[in-house]
Amino acid sequence: MNVLKRHGFKIAILALCALMAGYLYWSTAEESKLPALSAAPDYELTDLDGNTVTLEDTNGKVRLYYFYFSYCPDVCPPTTAQLIQVQNEMIDQGHYGDDFMINSITIDPERDTPERIREFAEKFGAIDFSGWDFLRGDEAYTAELAKSYGVSVFKDPNGDFTHTNFFILVDREGQVRKYIRADEQLTVESIIEDVEKVLKD
Repeated sequence: MNVLKRHGFKIAILALCALMAGYLYWSTAEESKLPALSAAPDYELTDLDGNTVTLEDTNGKVRLYYFYFSYCPDVCPPTTAQLIQVQNEMIDQGHYGDDFMINSITIDPERDTPERIREFAEKFGAIDFSGWDFLRGDEAYTAELAKSYGVSVFKDPNGDFTHTNFFILVDREGQVRKYIRADEQLTVESIIEDVEKVLKD
């Protein structure tokens, strides 16, 4: 009892500090999370070996989606180069293929044959397909799928494409967690940071 009388104020201050520290830790942890935005649209596409791949097939893994085409003259090559760096970092961390994967979906399947895509992928350094699916489908179907993922696709009279350029980060349960705009300001470090937030959920 005497201890409480003599040190009660100190104990109260220490308890208050502990509560404040706990609150700050909790609020910081909550702020660092990426909220679920919507369910990722399902799809049925084929990989480079002709196997059918659906969204459900990769549930249980954090996924990064990118709509592209190999004949793209501007944004797709540097953006794919960023994905290569993401691939390498995830390999180093031990996540690649096990609980993280990349999905690149061509919007130009007429020209992007499996052979052409392999050549494109290997040119940029896609060294391990165990954690990276390059997917194809019917052109009209893929354009609708891109739209459902928030990606606008336009085809001009010459057969070339224009599209909005960003990644879609999807969690293990198939929920979209972030749309990541791929522009000059985007760094590989910030992509990795977002992926790691979802991996820790």
